[in-house]
Amino acid sequence: MGIIILPFLLGALVLSLIALIDVLKHIMDKEIALKEILFGFLISIMIFGITSLSYIIEGRAWGLSPAFRLPICMFFIPFGLYIALRSSNNVKIKYLSRLLLISIGISGILGLLFNNLFFDLIDYLGIEKYY
Repeated sequence: MGIIILPFLLGALVLSLIALIDVLKHIMDKEIALKEILFGFLISIMIFGITSLSYIIEGRAWGLSPAFRLPICMFFIPFGLYIALRSSNNVKIKYLSRLLLISIGISGILGLLFNNLFFDLIDYLGIEKYY
């Protein structure tokens, strides 16, 4: 199973590093301020909350499901949206793409710091796990 999970986790790590490097470039160019970083943090928390809520609604979870669902929801989908929106001519859409980029970077940092938190949260909420 590790052969299948590893590309998801490594892909999320690579996307997170790409996002962090781009965010640092934008910060150096004074295109991103503290307000945008806070909004990116809120987006990360909202995505994590929605993902957690999906497990609560389902009531049960496959034991290794977070290793697939979290990278897809927190890294791959937002990065795809970022790529799609960054070349827009609309200022608001470009702003949203930058917020998604910040969110991906923050999610990567939080994912490294709190690696097993989601598995513990599933146990704490009493969600049935099956293998």
